[in-house]
Amino acid sequence: MTFSAGAVNAWGFLSLGGVFTSVVTANSALIGIGLGGADPTLGGLAAVAVLCYVLGAAGAGAAGHPRRGGRPHRTDFLLLELLLLWAVVGWWLAVDGDPSGGERTAMLGTVAAAMGCQNAGVRLAMGAQMPTAYLTGLLTGAVTDAVTARRIQWRVLGTTTLLILGAGAASLLERLLPGAAPLLPALLVTAAWLTVHARTGARRAS
Repeated sequence: MTFSAGAVNAWGFLSLGGVFTSVVTANSALIGIGLGGADPTLGGLAAVAVLCYVLGAAGAGAAGHPRRGGRPHRTDFLLLELLLLWAVVGWWLAVDGDPSGGERTAMLGTVAAAMGCQNAGVRLAMGAQMPTAYLTGLLTGAVTDAVTARRIQWRVLGTTTLLILGAGAASLLERLLPGAAPLLPALLVTAAWLTVHARTGARRAS
């Protein structure tokens, strides 16, 4: 999931207008830049990304909420996320990787919603200490622990590395096979969804 988040952010930045799909802090600063008049277009795209990220997070929260007193479905967000990502893949292929300005903005909003869905869903399913696409707080805590408690959080280093590798992989695909770049995160999230369902089925069988 972290690898896919890196891939989505890199592809979104390179192909959908120069803003991020899940880095709300950076996008919020870009909105301010737009409001200040330096680059209104960029600020508008960042605002779309933030708004759609919020909607995606809300969707994941709704998907994971218990229904009528039943058990929470905390992995349903994966299905919602992969549907959003595959919708963008199909759209990207349909326009042969050359969307109009409006289509590009709509694609940006869709993948930003997918990232909001992922972050909120992972929080529900795995807890607040396991983010996959926003690492500032996680890295800050790891550095603080390393200094104060002399404890290295290898999981944080691994998560950061995976995000970087995902972004690098998407950037490489964007250069070599531009049409295939959005396929990478969609395939990874689909693999995560299949893994969850395979394990759920195995537990029920036992």
